[in-house]
Amino acid sequence: MSEQSKTKYDTLKQPAQSKQMLAYQQIKEDILNNTFPEGTVMVERKLCDIYQVSRSPIRNALQQLTHEGLLSFVPGKGVVVSSFSTEDILEVYDLIELLQLYAVSACIAKGSPTAVEALSLTLSNMEKTISGGELFQCTRWDQKFHELLIEYAGNSRLKNMYEQLACQQTRFMTTILNDTTLADRSLAEHREIVNAIADKNVSAAEECIRTHYRNIKQYYINKLLARLQI
Repeated sequence: MSEQSKTKYDTLKQPAQSKQMLAYQQIKEDILNNTFPEGTVMVERKLCDIYQVSRSPIRNALQQLTHEGLLSFVPGKGVVVSSFSTEDILEVYDLIELLQLYAVSACIAKGSPTAVEALSLTLSNMEKTISGGELFQCTRWDQKFHELLIEYAGNSRLKNMYEQLACQQTRFMTTILNDTTLADRSLAEHREIVNAIADKNVSAAEECIRTHYRNIKQYYINKLLARLQI
């Protein structure tokens, strides 16, 4: 890794507790942005050199990320960045859909005056990033949208359940960063969700959520079928 690349890790020169958290956050970010692609062996010694910290914070970070499903232990290799089959992806999205259905209903029931405003802002940012060809940033705003639904549902246990699934979802989304058609469709689907929430129409909002995730799952099924035909 170049000296220029290392500068982003300068904040790791912190007290022990801070180093542990920052190491975890930076490794996680580098997995999610595909700096470490699936199958990468996460060698502690090399990671210590990259992040300029001792083995203890690195080891703790790898354990936490393994618990979250972003890493896995492979006999004969060690800890590697997890790969996901189409079945894995569909299972994760099935669960996310259930949580989002609950969240959108609870969000409307809570009637927060700022919910629609916050969700609309994320839509605006999604649209700007699509127009600018920044599809990676668009996926981040996409996830922020769904995180806000969870937040405005006002259920802390729901939030904890969602966070782990959302991490895995981010890994899937790194495979679709060249698909502007999918991004445009997703933006339109998110807009329909916001409109339903603004109208306080629970059944319409839930149907928009179902449509959104049905289309996402079908997209990954189509990608699998395309690979099988090669």
